[in-house]
Order: sequence, then C-alpha cells, then structure tokens
Amino acid sequence: MYRKLLVIIFFIYLPKYIFAYDYEFVSDDLSINLKFNERKISEIKFEFTKDDLKHFGIINYNNDEININLNTNIITFDELKRLFPKPQKNNKLNKIINFNWEIAELLVSNEYSLYSNNLNFVYDKGFELLTFYDSKKDFEFSILPNLNGDKQLYLSARNAGQFFYAQKITKDMIGGALIGKGNFRKFDDYDLTIKVKDFRVNKESKFYNLIFTSRILDIFSILQNKQDEFNYLEVPIQKKGKVFDFDHAIMLGGTVAFSFKGEANPSEKTANVNGTYGPLYLFEKNFQNVPFLKELFGKNIEESLIAADFKVLKNGNKTDFIFNPLSVLTPGKTRNFFDIWE
Repeated sequence: MYRKLLVIIFFIYLPKYIFAYDYEFVSDDLSINLKFNERKISEIKFEFTKDDLKHFGIINYNNDEININLNTNIITFDELKRLFPKPQKNNKLNKIINFNWEIAELLVSNEYSLYSNNLNFVYDKGFELLTFYDSKKDFEFSILPNLNGDKQLYLSARNAGQFFYAQKITKDMIGGALIGKGNFRKFDDYDLTIKVKDFRVNKESKFYNLIFTSRILDIFSILQNKQDEFNYLEVPIQKKGKVFDFDHAIMLGGTVAFSFKGEANPSEKTANVNGTYGPLYLFEKNFQNVPFLKELFGKNIEESLIAADFKVLKNGNKTDFIFNPLSVLTPGKTRNFFDIWE
C-alpha cells in the first residue's frame, strides 16, 4: 500500500510543465490518470488495490485551491493514523487545500467498527479546521476555529472503551459514554479534558485486584456484584510532543473515589501514575453537612477519613502496581491526595 501511495505522491508533486498532454500509468494493481490544461496539471485520478479491496481518489487543481477526494473501502485505525495528514505551517503554499476522505469501514478492533466515515480538513498556509464522524455519530472529532483565533478541540464516543483501545491507552475499559473538550495549538501540543460516564473495568485486567481491594468496604456494590462498574471518570490532559500529562483526575464508583496524576508516553510504552482512593468517599460525603461530623470527614474530593495510596509504573510490557494498606486519618486532619508521594 505504501509503495503505491509513494507513486501517487510522486505524480502530485511533478513539475507543472513536465507534460503538455494527458498521461496514464497502469499496472496490475495501480492506475494513475493525469489531465493537463495549458501545460499545467488540472486533475489526477488514481486507483489501487490492496488485499482485493479497491481504493480510489481524485485531485483537482484550481486557481486558488486544491480539492482532494479519497475513497477507501476498509482500513484499520492503525493504518489511518499512519496515513493521516498532520499539516503544519507552510508559508510557501499559495493554494487552499480542501481534503475529504470517505471510508466505508474503519476497523477499530476485532469486535468494533465504524461505518460510512468522513474525514475533512482545510489547510491554508497552515492548519485551519478538521472534522471526522461516522454515519451513526458513534464517534465524532473536530478541531474548529474560535472567534478569538484559537482552535477548540471536541470529541465524543458512545463506546469509550473502544476509543481508549484504539489510542493504545488501555484495553481494560468496557463501554461508557465519552465527551472531551479542549484547546488545540498543534497536533502534538494541546490540552483536553475527557469525561466518561457509566463504564466497567475488565475483571481480567492486571490492576483489577487494586479495584477490587478498594471496594472491599463498598457493601452495596459487593451485594450486587458490581465492583467492576464505575459512574464517572474525568481526566484533564496536556500533550507536549509524545508525552501526555494528567493532573487532578478523578474516578467514582459506588462509594469509592479515586484521584490520581502522572504522565504517559504511549509510543515508548511508559507510564508513571500516583494516586489515592477513598473506599467510603461517597458515604462520608453524605454526612458532611452534619455539624459534629463535618470536621471528621473530608471537605472535598481530595480528602477522606479512610484512604489508601497507590502507584502504577509501566515500562514496556511490564506493569507494576504498588499500594499501601488502608490508613485511618486523624479526625479533622486535611489530607491532599497529591501530597502523598512528594
């Protein structure tokens, strides 16, 4: 596939005056047709076959803009990320590029696909805007300019677990509805707050014992055998280069509250997470307005009468989970979740 794309790119960047007549190149699995107008390329049509599936596209050259339309039958999410254009500033370009890519089926995993997908972006000496969505709006992603000149990043997914799996963040979240909003500067420089509602954690995951232990006092989830279910996750993210930083992230389920911070580098398969969980946080919260108990229990989500500390360290395919026994705090003492490991 990549060899064919290189051939196509070669023809796209041919000097304007190399041909004065229409040209066609045909092989067993690749065809390219070039049209000229006054010794300048006016249109490129191409088609190639990979794994018995056809892909085709048309590129039209106008006075002030270039319109690129691609059509792909089936592609995996990993292939899409490799081929996905990430345009940055280019002051030498004097034409607007309108890019449109239609994908019949996007394979996210063996169990999950998105159908009738459409990817659009506009490039005018620099990246202007981008939208991606499927026909059912199971996943939407957009980067759009604000009135003040900044760009807003927005995403939503009806299956948060598959989104995290596709991004190689984790394969242990199941289901959940996801919404994310943030500010975009470049493809490797943005901030984003992700919120997920009503999801489960895979009981076969390496860190499920930590989840299970944290809910040992959550009598309601134990009685219903729902220790793997969570109500809410919120993660503020900052990306700089290849590194994702997250701080003051929270996860709630039953009576349990997790709070954590750290950083991750998916390309290097490394992560370092520090956190604390309160196994009776929501139980305590219900008593915060009782005068003589107000000082006994914590005053916000980063305080709890009963709390435990944990670490997650990932290096390559090895992941270590370290957590301390439950510690009972002195009544009235403030405990900040993020001071524990510093």
